[in-house]
Amino acid sequence: MRKFTKFIWIILAVLLTLIIIFGVYFYNLLNDLQVDQTGVITPETAVTYPTVSGINHILLVGVDSTSTEATTRSDAMMLLTLDTLHNNVKLTSFARDAYVNIPGIGYEKLTHAYAYGGAELLIETFRQNFQVDVSDYVVIDFKSFIVLVDMLGGVDASLEDWELREFNRVANENYRKYYDGEDGFIEIQEAGTYTLNGYQTLAYVRMRKSDSIYAREERQRLVVEEVFNKVIRMPFNMYSKLFKQVLPYITTNINPFDLVKLGFTALQIGTDDVRQLEFPDPNKGIEGSLPGKGWVLQWDEESGREQLHEFLNQ
Repeated sequence: MRKFTKFIWIILAVLLTLIIIFGVYFYNLLNDLQVDQTGVITPETAVTYPTVSGINHILLVGVDSTSTEATTRSDAMMLLTLDTLHNNVKLTSFARDAYVNIPGIGYEKLTHAYAYGGAELLIETFRQNFQVDVSDYVVIDFKSFIVLVDMLGGVDASLEDWELREFNRVANENYRKYYDGEDGFIEIQEAGTYTLNGYQTLAYVRMRKSDSIYAREERQRLVVEEVFNKVIRMPFNMYSKLFKQVLPYITTNINPFDLVKLGFTALQIGTDDVRQLEFPDPNKGIEGSLPGKGWVLQWDEESGREQLHEFLNQ
């Protein structure tokens, strides 16, 4: 089964938080971002999926590390689409084990592209395999997730008896590796609904052995929704602290000015219509082990792209 996946929902919350940015003060705070000086990526290959005015794609990448500069696989990949034509926001999660042709490498798991060549190669892999016109990216690590959730006062979630062992195991791992606070580790011993702290919430969306990957992705979507709702309801004077603590953990090739523009685009669209897609379609792909490749998800490229493009354009 897959190792940990999708940590990336937090990036969505941070990006959409920018809808409340209204002046030079917050623009200056955005300078804490680690902006990749290479700037916007110029595609090496022709993109058959046309650019559509009014639809902006941003690749959100979550890395299983304590630094966005570390050489590691991308355990979370999500395409954030801000669509002013249809007045909606789209979130497309991409399976880390999707079997794709990585430029210059050959057929491998999608998650390996980032390890081979960072965000630039991952972007080019997306363009070639999925034929999506994307050049902007945001990369985030685990610590910022924990910091943000703790600042928001936690996330409410329900746990069943059969989930507790795996949950506490992963929570303890997160606590040891990524938590910088002074509080001791908290173990949950009974089923129920709890307000989870940062490292516990990370465990809630990381744990995988107690059920399926699709159940885990459902938990991740629930966390996205709750985190986003808490972020947009924060007192205005808390955003300065939020940005100062979270933004240093983020690397992007989007300059602060364009990031603010994206924030106003999100404001224009609103959050009444947020659509989600898991790609490739788990009901149509073929999962299995390939010699020398490990466990992969093979997908029909023609029908898969058709499904993806239809979703992104409606």
